[in-house]
Amino acid sequence: MSIETKTIYTAITFAPVQGFIEKSRKLRDLYGSSFILSYLANALCDTARTHLPTSDPPYSGYPVISPALIDVTQGTPNLILIAGHLPLDLAKTEFDKAWSAIAKLCRSAIEQRLKGFDYRYWKREWSLWESHAWEFFHATGDTPEAARRNLFEKKRSRNWTGINWSGESSTLSGADTIAYPGMNEISNPKQRNIREIDDKIRQFYQQLSQCWGESIIDEREQLSVPELIKRLVTVDDITRSLPNIETPGSFQRLNRWKDQTPEDVDRAEAKRWTGWFLGDGDRVSDYLRTLTEVEQHNFSAAMRTWGTSLKNQLPSTRIRDGRIIYAGGDDFLGVLYRNEPDPALTAWESLQWLYTFPTIWNSHGYPITASIGFVWAAPNVPQRDVLQHCRDAETSAKQNGRDRIALRILFNSGTHLEWVCPWWLLEPLLTGYRDRNGIQGKQANWTHFYNDVAVLESRHAFQREQTEVAFSLLAVYFPQDVVEKLRLSHNPSNPDGFNLWITNLAKVGFHLCNS
Repeated sequence: MSIETKTIYTAITFAPVQGFIEKSRKLRDLYGSSFILSYLANALCDTARTHLPTSDPPYSGYPVISPALIDVTQGTPNLILIAGHLPLDLAKTEFDKAWSAIAKLCRSAIEQRLKGFDYRYWKREWSLWESHAWEFFHATGDTPEAARRNLFEKKRSRNWTGINWSGESSTLSGADTIAYPGMNEISNPKQRNIREIDDKIRQFYQQLSQCWGESIIDEREQLSVPELIKRLVTVDDITRSLPNIETPGSFQRLNRWKDQTPEDVDRAEAKRWTGWFLGDGDRVSDYLRTLTEVEQHNFSAAMRTWGTSLKNQLPSTRIRDGRIIYAGGDDFLGVLYRNEPDPALTAWESLQWLYTFPTIWNSHGYPITASIGFVWAAPNVPQRDVLQHCRDAETSAKQNGRDRIALRILFNSGTHLEWVCPWWLLEPLLTGYRDRNGIQGKQANWTHFYNDVAVLESRHAFQREQTEVAFSLLAVYFPQDVVEKLRLSHNPSNPDGFNLWITNLAKVGFHLCNS
């Protein structure tokens, strides 16, 4: 009589202790961050496949349920679900090896290329970052859902060691000390010669910039150890030395970029407005609970394949008008822009692509919706601020009901406008607009609607207790069938919210839809 062995499921995730990835403020750092996360997650997946083999795998990549095995490492999600018990000690050891390999490779590349420095004193700092850069979470359960639930419980009690440091903070995030060969040489602050230290730092970063080019490191920057790592993993020659990894083509394009300004050294789209979008699937965790193990694996494969193909769905003229920064399955971040000598990408053109996004999203074939934050950003807004507005806009889309897009306009002053709209309404409403002269489409004048709303708002016509003025105004400028659908779908118990929605539509439409 055989005794059936019950499968134990393992869930693993990890996060940087200092938030050095989340706080990335430059496009190059986001690419490097995404690459690091993907590489470490892939190392854990390889460990599971090596140590939990099976003679009759039920699907490709078994025993890793999620993320599914596809032929691309970049974009690997960092929540790993495994059919089988992968011991904590083994998983953590292999994870640490992978991270240490990245750090050692970057440090070695610097020391080999820049010969004129004494590197004895900075080894301790690098060693600390090798040992204390990540929080690592591991849990098991009788079902995939139980393993996930136990993992999230463990994440609530964070356990990490911070790295003490002295000296000046990096110019990128300000979170850690500047990395240079003489760091930690003098421990007593009273014995430090600030001018001499500044000269050494400046000389080091000038040589780094000369060695790898301004597109990798600008001589005006002063980075911490993890920030240096994020930057250097975007160098083809360095990442090519890592085992079992492909160099993303996006890095090869990225490394040809020329620096622009001290604030945003790697944005080729400087001096032009750009459109940033951040989003992910709605209630994916709830949906996964309804799936079997094999179905979860198939879902993961479909989402990863979708993420890999997203870059091919960007709008295009001669070349793609933008780039995907990461697409790790159901979460993604990208930017729309167009460089000289081509004419600048307009907000109206960006909207034309956003109208197609529901079709692009649904191509994965699963019944889940997506919420997106889209930020149309002025040229001089620091990228770190743009990214924060992307996060805030995505949150607005979620909080206002999901299956929505939050359109946000971000001005150089730091002020912004926002309007949140369900996907089903976005294109019919905005393309259906007809100005007072009967003109519809790209040449329609949104100033007419904008001015009417401004006048009515100044006269307090949008009263809290009713929405008839708002609907009457909509009927003047928008198709009757769209207005009726909107009347049926809006929440009558919140007239103030609907009136505000109309005023925000006028303001955002004026800036985005006017050609």
